[in-house]
Amino acid sequence: MLPFFLGEPQELPDPALPTVFAKHVAETEEPWLELAPTAQRDRRGNRLWDLTLWRGEEPLRRWTTVTGRPETERLDRFWRPGNHAPLPPGAYSVGSPIKLHSGDLYEIGRSWFIPVDPLFGTTRGHFGIHEDVSLDGTAGCIGLAGRALTEEVTRWVKKVGARYLVVLG
Repeated sequence: MLPFFLGEPQELPDPALPTVFAKHVAETEEPWLELAPTAQRDRRGNRLWDLTLWRGEEPLRRWTTVTGRPETERLDRFWRPGNHAPLPPGAYSVGSPIKLHSGDLYEIGRSWFIPVDPLFGTTRGHFGIHEDVSLDGTAGCIGLAGRALTEEVTRWVKKVGARYLVVLG
């Protein structure tokens, strides 16, 4: 019997970056984002992740974020929609930031939402970068602690024109 039938967590390898993306990053100085797990946790137990803005091999700026929730860290990150696991590893396209309004969902904040779409197969979706209003983690998006931080990340993404995100771990 396979381990997933027993409910045991599985370590899945990071999917290979799309060839076009890997070649493009190697040959240009186009800015891109990288999300990498750290060993640190916040006071609520959420794993902290570094969101780094790169230009070629030079880091321009780094922010501390969360993705998922402590109790969902070991769940299937690719094929279980709605399980609140962290963002699946792989390459994503970064969309244009969307200005949020008072009628939008409270949990994603009132400032900005930056959509990120997987460039690989997964049944999970509707990912983005936004404020983690309740500071209790996210349903899989990249959560930022506070409106000011969300606006700073948005300004940088818009200013440099980052079009790709790579999620590690």
